[in-house]
Amino acid sequence: MDPSCPPFPQPEAPPLQLQPGLPGLELPTLDLERIGGEDRAALVAACRDLGVFRVVNHGVPGELRGRLLELGKQLLGRDTFELKKAQPGYFWGTAALKSLRVKEVNWLEGLHVDLVPGSSSSQVGDGDDDDGWIRIRELMAEYGDHMARIARKLFDALAAELGLDHHQAVSYLAERQGFLRLYRYPPCPSSASCLGMEPHTDSSVLSIILGEDNVGGLQVLRDGAWRDVSPAPGELLVNLGDMMTAISGGSYQSVRHRVLASRPSTERVSCCYFAFPQEDAVVEAPSGIGCGVYRPFSYREFREQVQADIKAVGTKVGLSRFYATATR
Repeated sequence: MDPSCPPFPQPEAPPLQLQPGLPGLELPTLDLERIGGEDRAALVAACRDLGVFRVVNHGVPGELRGRLLELGKQLLGRDTFELKKAQPGYFWGTAALKSLRVKEVNWLEGLHVDLVPGSSSSQVGDGDDDDGWIRIRELMAEYGDHMARIARKLFDALAAELGLDHHQAVSYLAERQGFLRLYRYPPCPSSASCLGMEPHTDSSVLSIILGEDNVGGLQVLRDGAWRDVSPAPGELLVNLGDMMTAISGGSYQSVRHRVLASRPSTERVSCCYFAFPQEDAVVEAPSGIGCGVYRPFSYREFREQVQADIKAVGTKVGLSRFYATATR
């Protein structure tokens, strides 16, 4: 057995219904430098219709993007599982697996790094300075600075469109208190019977995905069918999360997505940034937006409810727990 591979259970499920032959999903591509002006209408349209779009002219150096993915693939694919699991923030199957019961174990492994300085996941584990684990965290911190800048620019454009006041615009996006997850989808001997990541919506305000230029696997649910999202060299992929849906009163879409398991001869790496509201900020759509779909709630309350649901039923329930008419 490959000593670098986590102890994945052998999948026993029948082959997945992958709906072959469906055309890839065409996504809008937006220029970040024009988001506050000429492309603002296109941004709003993308958020209302799809909840996912591409961003160009984002200012993240190509050298940084390439080095981050290259070193991530090297470390996660090189070191033994025993060495990797000693690293703060390392996970396999799902980032929740260490503490919560989940229904499905995904065919992936990764490194979780909080952007808050001094957090445990931002610290290197056992090993010397030349093993690469210190350097990968340095690269992720540098990359995280760019993500915070991009997230703030996108959110400010949407906040202006929704009519959020200054306090809401600040508290509904704590862009420098989010986290990064570096994902590796190892070769899977039974890729037709399991997933790299199960279908889900993100709990974030927004998420920004950096993938390899030539390796696909991400799919988005559109009109009841799973559609491939092709890689686009040099571009970043942005998808809205549950918090943005709540902030907009249901006007903007939190996109449901999944990742296919890598085939036996391939592997995939990506890095995703997740941005959330301040923990105790009370999320509520502005008056006249969304007709009171969701009751006011804090992100802390939402996060604790998600954890309770995973513990109780093995999966996230999400925003339906917070409908204004929901019974508790």
